[in-house]
Amino acid sequence: MSKKTYNEIESKIASWINVNPSNIVKFTNLINDTIIWYDSIKTSEKLNYVLKIAKSINTKEIITLEKKKSFLSDIRDIAVADGVFNSEEKNLHDRIAKELGINIMTTDKVIRKKIGY
Repeated sequence: MSKKTYNEIESKIASWINVNPSNIVKFTNLINDTIIWYDSIKTSEKLNYVLKIAKSINTKEIITLEKKKSFLSDIRDIAVADGVFNSEEKNLHDRIAKELGINIMTTDKVIRKKIGY
């Protein structure tokens, strides 16, 4: 993970939990615990965990469609923090969107619609 990507993740999480002097320790612990947890997951299982988390977010009634879209936008911002939004990142973005119930596609696939009946 590039330093720019890491910084973007920190920035997004800081905005999500409204970091201030009273909760800076909580923020730091959250970042460190998340990194330790993520690094402990086998590479082959990471995608499944990310999609399970997105699916779980989608089931929470308190999280509105607008908040889900904002979260997805943050995911995209993190992906492009290093100046690149490659096909693997686009695919992951689209799969997270699907789990969130958001109909969006950023992949470069050519989709042909049937014409006529």
